[in-house]
Order: sequence, then C-alpha cells, then structure tokens
Amino acid sequence: MKARGLLIVLILAVAIVYLIWFSKSGEKTHLERQVDRFVQAKEDLTRVNMQSLQKIILSYIAGEGQAPKSLQDLRNSSLLVGGTMDGWGKSIKYERLSDSSFRLISAGKDKTFDTEDDIVLDY
Repeated sequence: MKARGLLIVLILAVAIVYLIWFSKSGEKTHLERQVDRFVQAKEDLTRVNMQSLQKIILSYIAGEGQAPKSLQDLRNSSLLVGGTMDGWGKSIKYERLSDSSFRLISAGKDKTFDTEDDIVLDY
C-alpha cells in the first residue's frame, strides 16, 4: 500500500513539474497558435473584402467622375450587390475624402471603431 501511494505522489510530482516547465517556456500552446491563425484569417478576409469594395468604388468614380457620397450611392447604382462586412461581421466604414479619394475602415478584432486595431486603407 505504501509503495502504491508513493508511486501516485511521484507521478503527480512529475506531472506538476512538467506543467510548470512547459508553461514557463514562453512558447505558445497549440490552441494559442490556432487562435492566432484564426485572427490572421479574419484580418486577411477583411483586407480582401476592402480590396473588392475599393474596386467597386473605383468603377463608380470612373463612371460618375467622383467618389460616392456614401455606400448607399453604390447600392443605388447597382454596383454594390453584396454586403460590406469585415472578418468579424461588422460593416466596413466608408469615408469620402475628395472627388477621387476615399478611406475604408474596419473596426478590427475588438469590433470598436477608433481603436488601435482598426484596419484603415486610404485610396
């Protein structure tokens, strides 16, 4: 009985040392790496959606001679049929800067505009 209890204590001690050793190694766990990849995929999707929207806006500028006042102008002209969502399901914000330039903004990972994780592209 004593040998069995000692063996259990020894196994638990080895497991605790193992967990402490690998939790302090500074390396990310498999789950953390997967989460990072998932976030990166959402950022990539957002950039692709913004580039598609950019092409639609540039087509509008070519046809109308000026940037649209809002994305509703694109919908009214039937150039924009789909949505304007980023990778996190939030609408991409459009800002007209001049007749030929504009800005597209995604709220980013935190889904809040005007924070440091926003994705901002000027054209």
